[in-house]
Amino acid sequence: MVEQAVILADLAVGSERAGAADRVLLGLGLLQRMVLTLAQGGIRHILVLVREGGTPGAKLAHEARGWQDAAASVKLAGMEGAELPLPQAPFLLLDGMIVFDAAWVARIRQCQVAGERILVGGDPRRGQAYGYFHAAGDRAVSAGAGPALCPAASFPQLLAALAGGPGHGGTGARPAGTQPPEQRGNGWVRVHSRGDERWARRLLRLSLGKPSDGFFSRHLNRRISWPISRLLIGLRVSPNQVTLANLALGLLSGWLIGRGGYANTLAAGLLFQFVSIADGCDGEIARLTFRFSPLGARLDNLCDLVVLIVFFLNLPLGLSAATADSHYLVMGALQVLLVAVFYLLLLARIRLSRHRGNIAEMARQVQEKNKEGRKITWLEWLGVRLGFIYRKEFISLYAMIWCVVGRAEVFLWTTVGLTSVGLVYQLDAIVKLLARRRTRPT
Repeated sequence: MVEQAVILADLAVGSERAGAADRVLLGLGLLQRMVLTLAQGGIRHILVLVREGGTPGAKLAHEARGWQDAAASVKLAGMEGAELPLPQAPFLLLDGMIVFDAAWVARIRQCQVAGERILVGGDPRRGQAYGYFHAAGDRAVSAGAGPALCPAASFPQLLAALAGGPGHGGTGARPAGTQPPEQRGNGWVRVHSRGDERWARRLLRLSLGKPSDGFFSRHLNRRISWPISRLLIGLRVSPNQVTLANLALGLLSGWLIGRGGYANTLAAGLLFQFVSIADGCDGEIARLTFRFSPLGARLDNLCDLVVLIVFFLNLPLGLSAATADSHYLVMGALQVLLVAVFYLLLLARIRLSRHRGNIAEMARQVQEKNKEGRKITWLEWLGVRLGFIYRKEFISLYAMIWCVVGRAEVFLWTTVGLTSVGLVYQLDAIVKLLARRRTRPT
């Protein structure tokens, strides 16, 4: 397991300016982004080497102390007398300013480094995954070959090669060679130009996806939330500010739908869908700028729940006000009751199955059960096929469509019906779990 990294930084020695390390990408300097991403990926010991020798400027040294407090043990040093934080352990060598994500770091940490051999990465934009080279004596890997995993014994050779005067952007000769690991990584981009920054932003955008993202999140919401997040990062807006602003817009959509009439309903539907899209922005900003926290996640979930409750409570009120039909109030009360029972049953199912409660994960487990040849019931089959309709991003899009065409009552009718189906599905799953418990040997 790799526990330390060495960054060969493009720094202006003895100056307040840090050259390429100071280049800002999505709210963070490149060097700061490297350090924080390494720490998030599990590498807590980081040595930043000044390429030309000497010591970095006071500004960068001050910033590095802040990174150490927040993320990892960070040491800045020149070439003279530099030492590894963990003298006997292998290290990840990063030549220059490179953008990658924490998942890439986690994969690389699992690779094995043995003896005097080294792993060197190729450029993913040229279709080069990680390659392995062997060198003996004077044979060496060419400069700028990419990130590398190095044994601790190669560190003095690295310093000697750097002292030999390599050209700008390269590390000079490095010993190399081993067998390829099972996982080949290509999730990094070296940043030297504006064109490189575009590749780096694309890599970071792709890293924002989550396994629990549904079809509409991947293909609609995130495509729109990404440029909004980039704009808000440039304006230095915090994730919690986005969450609270989204809450205000969600409450406004609920108030509008409760007023009744086509104009209010249209505005409410459009706003409800925008809130669903913008709901991803706070998480994207938090992950891109490393400002995530348990409090922020809880606040986001609470605000999402409040927006949904307010919208669904006001929907029948608006329909009743616009049509003078009290039946909508009865249907609204039924919907509230069904939703409450549905989530109570969901919580009971989670407790019985000792599952963390991710509906998408539950659907995945049923799919795996089907692939393994185990029999699934028609309700399980239906739950997998229709699982997407219980996702927040689908509910908001579906609501907007019916609000735009002026038939919000159809949205209310179908949500009552779909909630009833979901309730039956949860009951069936609970009955099976209880039966399994009874037949399990004690």
